[in-house]
Formats: sequence, C-alpha cells, structure tokens
Amino acid sequence: MMSGFEFGSICLFLLLPVLYEHSNTFRYYFKFFVYYGYIMVTSVVVLPIMLWNPRSVENLILASKLCRHISTLLRLRWELRGGEYLNKQQSFVIVANHQSSIDILGMFELWPVMKRCTVVAKKELLYSGPFGLAAWLCGLVFINRLNSEASRQAINMTTKQLRENKIFGCACSRFGWCCKIRIVT
Repeated sequence: MMSGFEFGSICLFLLLPVLYEHSNTFRYYFKFFVYYGYIMVTSVVVLPIMLWNPRSVENLILASKLCRHISTLLRLRWELRGGEYLNKQQSFVIVANHQSSIDILGMFELWPVMKRCTVVAKKELLYSGPFGLAAWLCGLVFINRLNSEASRQAINMTTKQLRENKIFGCACSRFGWCCKIRIVT
C-alpha cells in the first residue's frame, strides 16, 4: 500500500515535465533550482581536493571545469571574444557588476583561458554554505560592501599580495575593455 507522501511524490514527478513545457515561470525557477543545486553539490565534491592547496587561485580552474557543464544543462552557449588577450602569462582580477548569480557561468568559461585569476566578491557569499567555503579555498577576495574603509583596506592588501605573487591585471566587466563574453541563443 502506498502512503500519501509517496503518491504525492509520484504525481509531482510526473507533473514536472508538463509544468516545464507549459509554464515559463516554472521553467525559470526550475532552472535556478538545478543551477544552485549543481553548484552546491560540485562545491561539496571539490572541497577535499581544494584543501590540499587552500586559498590558491589554481583551485578555480578545477572548479570551473566541473561547473562549466551547467551551462549546457541550462541550454546556454557562450561566445568569448578577445580571448587572445586573456591567454597571456598574466593573471587578472575580475570585478563584475553581478546582475544575477548566473554571471558566474560566464566566468567559468574564462578561467580555463586565463589560468590564474581571482575575483572580488561581496562578503555575504562567504556564508553561502559549501559554495562560500569553496570560494574562500579558491582565493576569492571578499569585501564588506557596507564598510567602505574596510573594503578599501581589503582591496589594498589584496593588491599587495597579487603583486608579490606576480598576479597582474584587471578586467572590469562593466567597462568591457579586456574581453566580452555573451550568451548566444
């Protein structure tokens, strides 16, 4: 005999494809659910590997190789223009004015090209579960946007560390001078 929970679960499971095909709102939220779930599971999987080389930007290459596949699952294609500028023996700090959490999917396309790269992110992301811990282990720079003096100090300290580690350059997505990456539909 089937319980009410089991029956409800089966009905919901059978209803998912119908909702996905006929409701744009459901499709939108379902894709975000899949995206966040994939990112969180991938973060948990790579955490033990990242512990061998903590706070290293090289960890981002591994993470991006695993996370790039979510774009295909979400039916997104990316076109990188100006990638030859990124393929030098330099590294970059990417400062992006994130309109959405999906912006990071574009960054996942950049890391294999740039090799060594770090990101300045808002401090709240540090507390986003396994993703925050993985981001910290990847060497992301977290700033407190509510405290401008502390943010400046964090950026200045990071700049000093980047120079000492021979990580140079800056690519600001809002200015778009280094490369452009866009969604191709």
